[in-house]
Parts: sequence; structure tokens; C-alpha cells
Amino acid sequence: MNSVDAILALPEDQLLRQCRVEFYKSGGPGGQKRNKTSSAARIIHVASGIEAHSNDFRSQVENRLRALHRLRFKLAAELRTAVSLFGYEPPAWILAYTNGGKMHVNQKNTDFARVGAHVLDLLTATDGNYAKVAALICVTTSSLAKWLQLEHTIWDAACHIRRDAGHHANPFSH
Repeated sequence: MNSVDAILALPEDQLLRQCRVEFYKSGGPGGQKRNKTSSAARIIHVASGIEAHSNDFRSQVENRLRALHRLRFKLAAELRTAVSLFGYEPPAWILAYTNGGKMHVNQKNTDFARVGAHVLDLLTATDGNYAKVAALICVTTSSLAKWLQLEHTIWDAACHIRRDAGHHANPFSH
């Protein structure tokens, strides 16, 4: 399987080629149309088995897009790629989102999951040390922690990494 970064760097159409897409009937918005049309979407990344779904909209197209967006977050949260800290230099694409000591990527941006995966890989490599990760990508520790909390899937993965390393999951809530 490819590195998580290689997978998350793919444009939507190429990522979808690595997936199986299923549509099904489900409760949700639609009023009288509820349970009459197969508008809910499930996307399964074939190589990893990770899946995401959406039944938030009446439209198959909108649900497929939302499920793909959620799949990116789940891939970022669940797949790890080893990072060597010896001579580590942050990739140029991540530095584009870390100006002035702050994280500048919105969770609606498809690169949010890619940045999240890289941060989680670094968090794993540093045994859950936010301060070390923040220093490696040139942001403040508080900016990094606030950014991680923007997306619950990424935040939950960060807390899990910290717990596994023997730290309090959220260092800011004692």
C-alpha cells in the first residue's frame, strides 16, 4: 500500500479509482422521499478497508462528495507512515500552511487531511510530544493543538497516539 501522504495527495477522481462506491437507502433528509431512493453513499478504500459514508443530503452526488471528504479524514487518522526525525525537514507543501507560527489550513480544504496525517505521523515519531511536532513544522504548540481540534477524527487520533505513549490525551484539560 502507498504511504498515507501519497494517497491523500491524490485528486478526487484518482482517489475514487482506489475505492468501491456503494449507494443505499437510508433515513435522513428527504421527507416523503425517505427510504425510497438510494441516495446514501458509502465509500470503501479497497487497499485499507477503511470506509466512510454520508446520508446527509437528498442527492447521491452530494453524499458521495461528503463521504469522500470523510474518507480522507479517516485515512489520515488511521494510516501511519514512519517518519525519520534524523535530519527532518518539513516538506514544502506543509510549510505553505504554517505561516507566522500558526496553522493555516481549513478543514474544508482537501489538504487538511494530508496535513493532519503528516502531523499524526510526526506525533507518533515523537511519542506524542506536541511541542516537538510544533517545532518541527514551525508553529506554536497552542496553534497546533487548536488546529488538531478542528476535526474530531484527527483530534481523536492525536489523543489516542498520546495515550499510547503514556501521556494525558489532552494536555490542555487537566
